[in-house]
Amino acid sequence: MKIDAERVERFCTTALLALGTMADDAHVVAKHLVDADLRGVRSHGLLRLIKYVEQIDSGYISNRAEIQTAQIAPNLMRSDPHMNFGIIAFHRLIPDIIALARSTGIAGGAVVNCAHTGRIGAYSEAIAREFMWGSVFGGGGNKRLKEVAPYGGRKGVFDTNPYAFSMPLDTQQTTTSDFATSATAQGKLLVFRTNHAPVPDGWLIDKHGRPTTNVDDFYEGGAMLPSAGTKGYGMGFMAELFGDAVLGTPHELNWFIVAVDLKRFVDPGDYFQAANHLKQEIEQCPPADGFERVMWPGQPEIERLEHQSAEGIDYSEDELRSLAGLEARFSMKLN
Repeated sequence: MKIDAERVERFCTTALLALGTMADDAHVVAKHLVDADLRGVRSHGLLRLIKYVEQIDSGYISNRAEIQTAQIAPNLMRSDPHMNFGIIAFHRLIPDIIALARSTGIAGGAVVNCAHTGRIGAYSEAIAREFMWGSVFGGGGNKRLKEVAPYGGRKGVFDTNPYAFSMPLDTQQTTTSDFATSATAQGKLLVFRTNHAPVPDGWLIDKHGRPTTNVDDFYEGGAMLPSAGTKGYGMGFMAELFGDAVLGTPHELNWFIVAVDLKRFVDPGDYFQAANHLKQEIEQCPPADGFERVMWPGQPEIERLEHQSAEGIDYSEDELRSLAGLEARFSMKLN
């Protein structure tokens, strides 16, 4: 069923406001969730609201906590939301990091002690839109979030430890690679579970370390596998070490952001010419068997954003049924 994005945003905002979230913050979180769904990143969209409500109720998300931000070096920032939404902390910190990168050429920032951060590609994209290279990665949850097995292991040791990288393609578009270092994001397992669907081979092991396609096995003591074998495992390990050993034991994950001012290296006109050439090379590449066309990183999400902004966000009946509890609790209907 297709539902207008503005209606979904009002639904999210109403629930967050009813739970005591500050008005500006509620709108930021709601917009972030809807943007993820518009781009087809269902693992970080509306279905997350169910978990957010549970976590606010339990105190895991402290949705009225003050977010403290400090400049700790000439080109370094640190934000501590005190268990508030990571989404809000990033929303406030990214403009400061961009400003520092403009003045110094490169800037970094940490977000620590936060709850869920949403789709981290949104933050690297915000940096890239300023003609900068933007990156975000997170880790450090090994003392509590043991969801991903190390390469060759049969039980979970750390979390999905995602990365996002973005660069400008032209004055309007960015290209983004946003991925978990596990075979899938944990939120995607939630989507498969909600829709009662098996997951692809190579994603999961059960509590005995055996391969499985039953998503329930993950929630019953199983684990995700690393993406691309040793490659995803290596990237996940580095994020884990930085997030824990450098930034301290997190509430969920700790995060690090980097922005590089590309104007320090290249004229924008020359850059866009080279970027456009590479983009055309990708788009004109003959597709392999089983593919209709070849796309550059971030292109599928941009096309879904354009389509669903006009046509509405397409939710399954199972997804809508899973929201019935929120509809009853907050006396509102999504459809």
